[in-house]
Amino acid sequence: MEGDHNLWIVEAGAQSCARGIITCTAQLEEVLELAEKRLTPPLTVLGTEFDLRQQLLVSDWSLLTVWFYRDSYVRFCSRPFSMHCLHRSQHLCNVVIQKQWRLARGRHPRLPRDMIWSSQQFQLYLQGAGHAEVWEKLIVPGMKEVLVPALRSTQELVEVRKGSFELYGADFTFQENCQPWLLEINTHPSLEPCSTVPRRLCAAVLRDALRLVLDHKENPVCSTSAFDLIYKEVGWGALGWAP
Repeated sequence: MEGDHNLWIVEAGAQSCARGIITCTAQLEEVLELAEKRLTPPLTVLGTEFDLRQQLLVSDWSLLTVWFYRDSYVRFCSRPFSMHCLHRSQHLCNVVIQKQWRLARGRHPRLPRDMIWSSQQFQLYLQGAGHAEVWEKLIVPGMKEVLVPALRSTQELVEVRKGSFELYGADFTFQENCQPWLLEINTHPSLEPCSTVPRRLCAAVLRDALRLVLDHKENPVCSTSAFDLIYKEVGWGALGWAP
């Protein structure tokens, strides 16, 4: 503003019509102070950080068509979570990275030794922690809601190849209130059967992906197995959205 001033309007996310506006300020220090007061700590499982790998498939980029896989899996760190120590073994859930360290002594006995849960096991944990409905009402809709805009934002950058499809792996972390946060979308997600859960899930993903892009293409009313259509562009400016 006028060459030498900044102005911040601070408001809550996912609001409209000026609802949730907190303040207007020209002081960066005030913005940072407000943000710090509203930070929500990450959700941990039995004192350990984790992320969730979600598979999705784009069957058409020219008219963006996005499919969401119903099953997913959770990856744990090998050592307990701490904000006072930023060691990779405590904060990076990638399987390749975590293989570098042994499991920490005193790690909760309910945590899996291979550091991976299925999404069903994660749901059972949430139910036991008093969050019985959060998976269906918050986590899954929240992941779908953020994935579609992320893919649309890169649509013009993707080289469209007729008759092709792309399988992606999206990684999510969660706030303490179970709100999902997108970390990244991997263009070459690992399908390595590194333990029991990925071995079963990745085989099913590949089978169902082929069923989707081959059988469903020839017969649009046939089963798409565990893939759910969540978004489809249906023409110039006409967009379809399935929450």
